[in-house]
Amino acid sequence: MQRELSYRLPFARLTKLSRTAYRKGYPIVWWLTWVWIGIFLAVSIGFAVFANDIRDALEAFDMGDIGPFVLFAAIALAYLAGRYALRKLRIAEVQKRAAFNETIKLTQDEGGLRFATEEVEHYLKWPGISQLLLEPDGVVVSHGNLFFLIPNQAFQSADDRVAFIRDVYNRLGERARGPSRLHPTL
Repeated sequence: MQRELSYRLPFARLTKLSRTAYRKGYPIVWWLTWVWIGIFLAVSIGFAVFANDIRDALEAFDMGDIGPFVLFAAIALAYLAGRYALRKLRIAEVQKRAAFNETIKLTQDEGGLRFATEEVEHYLKWPGISQLLLEPDGVVVSHGNLFFLIPNQAFQSADDRVAFIRDVYNRLGERARGPSRLHPTL
């Protein structure tokens, strides 16, 4: 079955896709991130519990009783400012490297899926598709770290979307069907 679709994706939606793809495509890393946040919270609580000991250690710097709180606030602000600055820098770098407002042409053939723009083309052979994810506003096909979103409005109808999902799912290998099976509509 040959199928052709054309669509555009705003950069803001791609940014959101990266978060959901990260969560769904790499669940272990996603959980480890939450563990890291939990450790940061535990250190913060430990900092509060041992404030007197920290204050005693900071007496050499003549900061008085507010020393531990100033130290904690400085560390927390530096952490948050760095995280914010690095995120902004990452987004700016990504936007400089590629045009994100191009029309994407998806062609489905017997060998796989071809995603093409004026500047780049990716051909995913059926065995190379590692996961199929469903989003409220579209369908995501992945190969390793590459995630391709096909928005719902690219399909002629809801039935066409379901037919595409079923066709792609039926061509997935066993390793790809496992993570894709999490979606009840498949």
